[in-house]
Amino acid sequence: MRGNNRSRKVHLLVMIFLSACAVRVAAQPTILPEAVTSAHSVFLVNETGFAELQNTAVLELNKWGRFEIAESREKADLVLSLSSGTHVRALPDGQYPRPTGLNAFTEDAVPKGHTRVALLDPKTGATLWSDLRKTEGGKVKNGHLLDGLREAFDNYEKSRGKK
Repeated sequence: MRGNNRSRKVHLLVMIFLSACAVRVAAQPTILPEAVTSAHSVFLVNETGFAELQNTAVLELNKWGRFEIAESREKADLVLSLSSGTHVRALPDGQYPRPTGLNAFTEDAVPKGHTRVALLDPKTGATLWSDLRKTEGGKVKNGHLLDGLREAFDNYEKSRGKK
């Protein structure tokens, strides 16, 4: 009996330690790739179905002044993508969605009531940075749509100042 209680305590301590490590890693700011920090223009893609969110993004981008809004994907340094869990993508006839990567069915999942704000490489479509913002329909709840992006740039600027 005593050995069983001791192993439970050890197991509990290990779980607490691992949980604390996970929280610490999750709390660290995301490092921005050079492609993001050196970009000057973005092309906005709204896959949420809410024009209000696109308008909000345009207003916030203009007020911030960090990026110019490009006319096309080809003329942009980055693509700013707004997406929710409810959008549908059309595929050419005869093609079926193919999972890619280890977490293909979960890595792009956006929880209900949220919008993913992502910066993509305009040529490859690879995600360079992303954030989830709580939204309700076309309205942002608690803060602004691009708060996470501005915070990531603030952290980047602070880290550059330390070097």
